[in-house]
Amino acid sequence: MKMRPAVPEFDFVARRRAPGWLGWLVLAIGLAAAFGAVRQYQQLETDVEALQESNRRAARAAEQARVLARLEQDDVELRARLDVARKLSASMARDWPALFADLEARGEDVALLSLEPDAGRRVLRLTGEAKDLNALFAYAESFADAKVTGSPRIEVFELRERQGMKVVAFSMRLKWSGA
Repeated sequence: MKMRPAVPEFDFVARRRAPGWLGWLVLAIGLAAAFGAVRQYQQLETDVEALQESNRRAARAAEQARVLARLEQDDVELRARLDVARKLSASMARDWPALFADLEARGEDVALLSLEPDAGRRVLRLTGEAKDLNALFAYAESFADAKVTGSPRIEVFELRERQGMKVVAFSMRLKWSGA
C-alpha cells in the first residue's frame, strides 16, 4: 500500500482572541466621550430654544412699542393717558430704601409697623409702637428739621400691654415732599 502524502489543511479564518484590558479601556473611554457629546448636544439644544423664545419675546415687545408709538401720535386721548401713566410710574420709582432707613433711624425706642403713602395729598401715614409717650413725642419732634418729610401730626395713640410690657401704639401723618 502506498502512502499518500497528508493533505494540508488551510484555515483562512483567524481564531478570535478574547479582548484584553486595553480593548475594554478604549471601549469605556469611547462610551464616556459619546455620553458627554450627547449631553452637550442636549444642553446646547436647550440653550438655543431659550434664546429663540427670548428673541420672540423681544420682537413681540418691540412690535408692541412700535404700534403704541404710532397710536400715541395719532390719538390725543391716549397720549394724555400715557402721560399720566408715566408720571405715576415715575412717582412709584422713588428711593424707598432711603426713606425707610430715615424713618427707622429717627426713633431708637420706636418700631414702625406700617407706612401708607398718599401721593395725591403728599402725605405719609405711619403706624407703630413706641416705648413710652416721651419716645413718641421725641420721634415726632425729630421731623422738624427733615428735608423729605415734615409737619408731623400724631392722629391717635393708645396705651397697650404687649408681652407684659406697656407700649404706646400710634398713628402719625407726615407731609412728604417725595411724592
